[in-house]
Amino acid sequence: MTIEEVTPPATAQPGAERRHRVPRVQRHPVDLVRVALGLAIFGVGFLIAQRGELPVLERDLFRIVNDLPEIVFPIVWAVMQLGNVVAVPVVAGVAALTRRFRMARDMLVAGLLAYLAADLVKSVVGRERPVGLVEANLLDGNVSGIGFISGHAAVAAALATAAVPYLSRRGRRMAWALAWTVAIARVYVGAHLPLDILGGAAVGWAIGSLVHYLFGVPRWEPEPARIAGMLQRFGLPVRDLRPADVVARSSHPFVAVDDDGRRLYVKALDPDRFERDWLYRLWRVIAVRDIKDADAVAPLGQQAEHEAVAAMTARERGVRVPAVVLARGTDRGGVVVQEHVPGRPLDDLLPAEITPDLLGAVWQQVARLRAARIAHHDLVASSVLVDGSGAPWIVDFGNAQTGADEQSLDGDAAELMASLALHVEPELVVGSAIDGLGAGAVAAALPGLAPLTLSSVTRDGMRTRPGRLRALRREVRRRLQLPDPDRPEFGPPGAVARTAVGTGVVLVLVGMPLLAGASAVLGSVEEGGWRWLGGALALAVLARVAMAAAALLTVDRRLALGRTVGATMAADGASLLHGRIGWRRSAARFLERAGVVPEEARRATDRFVAGAIAAALVVALVTLVLAVVEGRLTGWRSPEALVPAVLLGLAAWALVLTGQELAGRHGAATAPQGGAEPPRQVTRTLRDALAWRPGRPAPAWNWWPQLGWATAGVALEAAVLAATVHAVGGDVALLATTTVYGALHLLWSVFPVTGMPGAADVSLLLALLSLGAPLASACAGVLAFRLLTFWIPAGLGSLLSVRFEHRHLT
Repeated sequence: MTIEEVTPPATAQPGAERRHRVPRVQRHPVDLVRVALGLAIFGVGFLIAQRGELPVLERDLFRIVNDLPEIVFPIVWAVMQLGNVVAVPVVAGVAALTRRFRMARDMLVAGLLAYLAADLVKSVVGRERPVGLVEANLLDGNVSGIGFISGHAAVAAALATAAVPYLSRRGRRMAWALAWTVAIARVYVGAHLPLDILGGAAVGWAIGSLVHYLFGVPRWEPEPARIAGMLQRFGLPVRDLRPADVVARSSHPFVAVDDDGRRLYVKALDPDRFERDWLYRLWRVIAVRDIKDADAVAPLGQQAEHEAVAAMTARERGVRVPAVVLARGTDRGGVVVQEHVPGRPLDDLLPAEITPDLLGAVWQQVARLRAARIAHHDLVASSVLVDGSGAPWIVDFGNAQTGADEQSLDGDAAELMASLALHVEPELVVGSAIDGLGAGAVAAALPGLAPLTLSSVTRDGMRTRPGRLRALRREVRRRLQLPDPDRPEFGPPGAVARTAVGTGVVLVLVGMPLLAGASAVLGSVEEGGWRWLGGALALAVLARVAMAAAALLTVDRRLALGRTVGATMAADGASLLHGRIGWRRSAARFLERAGVVPEEARRATDRFVAGAIAAALVVALVTLVLAVVEGRLTGWRSPEALVPAVLLGLAAWALVLTGQELAGRHGAATAPQGGAEPPRQVTRTLRDALAWRPGRPAPAWNWWPQLGWATAGVALEAAVLAATVHAVGGDVALLATTTVYGALHLLWSVFPVTGMPGAADVSLLLALLSLGAPLASACAGVLAFRLLTFWIPAGLGSLLSVRFEHRHLT
C-alpha cells in the first residue's frame, strides 16, 4: 500500500511532522515465499534422487549438454569456478572494495551457508555422480563422490540471489546468467546430472532469499538530479527539487518550483518496487486476495496516467483534489506531478484539532467521491490533507478505481471510519459519517468494519488501541438502531477438560501403533515408500485447498484462498475442544472478520456442510459403481485385532467427548447450551440446492461450483489415504479405498459426532483391515493419513487461532 501526502508547511507545529518513516532497509514477505518454493523444489528432487535410478528424461538432458564440443571447455571451466567455495570470499571482497558492504555481507553469508547445506544433503542422499549411472564425457578431474546436490550450483545461485537487490536490471540478468552457466557447466564437464544442479540451484535460491529476509534489502532511492532531468525531458523544467518529508512506501516524493513560480508535488514511481515481482503478485492473489496496488504490475507510464485520470476525474466531479500538472513514465522511471497544497495530513493533527466541522467537511468530500463512483482503495486518515484554512483535500489516487461497485465504495467508508477512530472518539466519527453520507451508506459499510477487510496500516493501528474497532461497530448499531448479533463465546476450557481431550488424542496416536507392534508399524514403510508419503503430503495440501475453494463459494464476497485455508485449520483445532459446534463457530467468526454479516456467515457454514455431504455422496456412489463393475469390492474379511481396536477407539472417543462436554459446561456463561449440528438448516440448504431444475430460480450461492470443489476435495483426501496405504505396503485397490472413504466421510458429515478423534481413526482402520490390508500396514496408513489430513492441520490451526478463531474479534 502507498501513503502519499504533501510536505507540511513551514508554520506547522513541531509535533505535526510525520511520525513514521519508511526505513531504507526493508524486509519483504515474498522472500519467505521464495524460501518455501525453493525448499519445495529441492524436496521433490530429494524424493526422486532417493530412488537411486536415473530417469530417462534426465539421462537424455544430460547427454545433450555433456556431448557439446570440448573446444569451449577452457572458458566454461573458468566460469565454473564462480561456484567454488573459494570464490565466495573473493566476490565478497570485491563487493567490499566497491564500498557495497551490505552486498558483501549477504554474499559471504549466503555462499558459505549454501556450501555447508550442499555438503550436508550429499551425506544424507548419497546419490552417485554421472560416472556411476551413465556413460559420460568426463572433462573435469573431480568426477567421483556424491552428486546430489551440486555444491557449485548451490553456491552460484546463493551468490546471485544475494547480489540481485544491489544491482541494476542489466546486472541482475548478468548475475543469473553466470549462475546458470556455472550450473550447466557442471553437467557439461560430466560432474553432475540435471537433477543435481536443479536441486542445488533451488537450495541456493532459498538460502539467499532467507538471508535477504533476515538482514533486509536496501530501498531504491532516486537522485534528485535524475528526477529533475526526467521532468526536463517531459517538458516541465523545475528548480529547487528536494525530497519531501513524507511517508511513501512505493514511490519517492519531492517538492519543487516550476518556471512560473508554482510549488509542485512530484511523485517519482519506483521502477523496481517489489510489488512488481511476479511471485509476490501470485502470493498475494493466493494468500490474501487484497491487491490494492494492482497497477503496480503495469508499465510505469500507465501507472502514472491511471493515477492522474482518477485524480482529475474526482476533481471534475467536485472533489477537492490537487490539480494534476504532469503524468508520464518510461521503463526506467515515471512521475506524477500535482500542484502543491500546503497543509498537514489528518492523522498528524492533534485530537482537539479534529473538530465536528472538519469531519463534516471530510465526509462531504467522501460523499462526492461516492457520487462519482470513484473508489479510493486507500482512504485512510493520512490520505486526507487539511490546508491552512481547515479545508480537507483528498490525495494519493494511485490505487483508485473509477466506475467502482458498491462493495468497493462501502469499503472506502469503512476504512476511513476505522482510521479516524484511531484519532477521535467513535461517537464523533459515526455521527459525522451519518450526517455526511447518510444512514444507508453507513449501514452498508458496517460489514467492512472487520479486521480482515481493513488495510494493514489500519489493522496495525487497531492493535495499539484494543477494543476500538468493536466500539466503532457498537456505535454504528446504536445510532442506526440495528440489532447487535448474538456472538456466543467459549469460555476458557478447564484443566480437566483439556486433560481429557489430550489423553484421548495421545491414546489414539500412541495406541494405534501398539496394536500391531511399534517396530512392525515403523518397519512397514516399504522401499520407496517415502516417495509415496511425499506424494500423499502434496495431495493433502491440494485437498485442503479444494475444500477452502468450496468454502469461498458459500458467500458472495471476495475472500482470500490462503486465509480461508488457515481458517479451516483453525476450525479443525477448535473442534478438538468444542466439537462440531466449535468448528462451526470458528468458521463463522472468520467470515465475520472478513466482512460477512453474522447471519449470512451462519448460513454459509450450513452451505459448506451441505456441500460436504453431497460431495461425499457423489464420491461414494460413483466409485461404488466403478468398484462393483471392476470387481474391486470382493474378498472382504474379518478385521484383525477387532476387539482391541474397538476398545481403543471407544476409550479415546469417550475421553474426547467427555472433555468437550466439560469444556462446554466450563464456558456455559458465555456459550449457549447444546452443541449439536443444526440438521434442519443443513437439510433445508441441501434440499434447496438439489431441487434446482432448469426454469426454477437458482440457489442464492454458487452451488454447483461449490459442489465441484468439495467433490474434488473428498476425492483428493481418498487419494491421500490410498497413497499412505500404498507407502506402507498395504495392498488395497484404489477404487475400494475411495468407495469406503467416501462412505465414511458421508457418515462423519451427517453425524459429526462419529468423526471425532478415536471413532474416525478406528473406523478407518477397521475398513482397511476388512479390505485385506495387513494389520501393521493398516495402522501405519491410518496414522499417516490422519496426521496429514487432520492432526497436523488441527495443531497448526490451534496456533493460528489468535488470527482466525472467533474469540478475539477486534
